Amino acid sequence: MLDHNPLLARKGTTDETKGGPATIEDPARVENIRWQTRPAPLTAAEEALADALQKIFADEVYALGGIVARLNQMKIMPPAGAASWTESGFRAELARLAS
Repeated sequence: MLDHNPLLARKGTTDETKGGPATIEDPARVENIRWQTRPAPLTAAEEALADALQKIFADEVYALGGIVARLNQMKIMPPAGAASWTESGFRAELARLAS
């Protein structure tokens, strides 16, 4: 089973934002697979971030400052070019991942 849907419309192919009519796939044209909204497999860095966030939330850390501190304590690599996680860097990375 694929871990992503390679048939999804790519971002930037229309002037619609993610979640608009152009990015919600018509089931008559696109197979509805398990990872419907993931256009590509996760990178190793994305997997590490997801796993770390699950652990952080399981420990009931929900405040942004606490999340960022824990990511740095856990030595989760920040996005390229950053020395460590910051609140603004974390927000920017989540925005990038959601786009």
